[in-house]
Amino acid sequence: MEEIETHRADARRAGWLALIAAALTLGLIAYGAWVRVSGSGLGCGDSGGLLEWPLCDGALVPEIEGATGIEFGHRVYAGVTMLATAAAAFFAFRARRSDPTAAKLLAGALAAILAQAVLGGVTVLTELHGMVRLAHLTFSLLTLALLTGGAAKALDVRLAPPPSVKRWRALAVATAFVVLVGGAIVGTGQSAGCPGLPLCDARSSAEAAGIHNVHRVAATALVVAFIWTAWQARRTGGAAFGMSAAIALIALAQFAVGVIAVWLRLPDALRVLHLALAAATWWGVAAQWSFALIGRKPR
Repeated sequence: MEEIETHRADARRAGWLALIAAALTLGLIAYGAWVRVSGSGLGCGDSGGLLEWPLCDGALVPEIEGATGIEFGHRVYAGVTMLATAAAAFFAFRARRSDPTAAKLLAGALAAILAQAVLGGVTVLTELHGMVRLAHLTFSLLTLALLTGGAAKALDVRLAPPPSVKRWRALAVATAFVVLVGGAIVGTGQSAGCPGLPLCDARSSAEAAGIHNVHRVAATALVVAFIWTAWQARRTGGAAFGMSAAIALIALAQFAVGVIAVWLRLPDALRVLHLALAAATWWGVAAQWSFALIGRKPR
């Protein structure tokens, strides 16, 4: 009996630590956007030398000012997030006999954030190559999803009634597609390539028009799907409806910010907010999908 209680306590610790790490990961994604739009990605040196990463200006702790301070702060923040993820994975491993699924999810989250850290270094060493930055974002989203799923499983969060597994799996795939196409726009240097609204006009190249129009049409369809899902969930009410409505509102806000950002010619603050809200939408979708999977299994 004492061993069972110990495992339960470790599972709860893993769940709460994973939730904290997920919140930190969301902030880390927004911080990364700030690093990018402020031009601080090479703030720890711009010579392309090996001392740029993991060191910063050839030191463990550089002078904290300007672009160097922003970039170094991002690295410190990432380190704290990694430690929180490692702690969650450690406690989940200790409780693996009682909850092997949570242990696997959080071990995966630790592997993903380590890969993300390596890609962050490669991003610097390749002088901010666009496709490496896209891979970095992909692993950030994967880390956030695995932490969310691990937290939900370890804490055994069950919504009544549970969300639809099929619906939220499809929404997760669609959300990942929209966010990563947006990342590809940035990675290919096409952020300002489509100044027209609602779709690109004659000022855009064929390449820019193609990727921007796919992103805009898919984002519009996704927002409509979120609103429709929340509207349907109102019949049953409860936490599942509350979550669906919150995700729809966040997605709608993110869509509006994207439109306003194009209209105002991409101010830095709105570019950061656009990605932050996209990550928040992904976090909500990952949570609902996790709750759906947990809810269909008996305690």
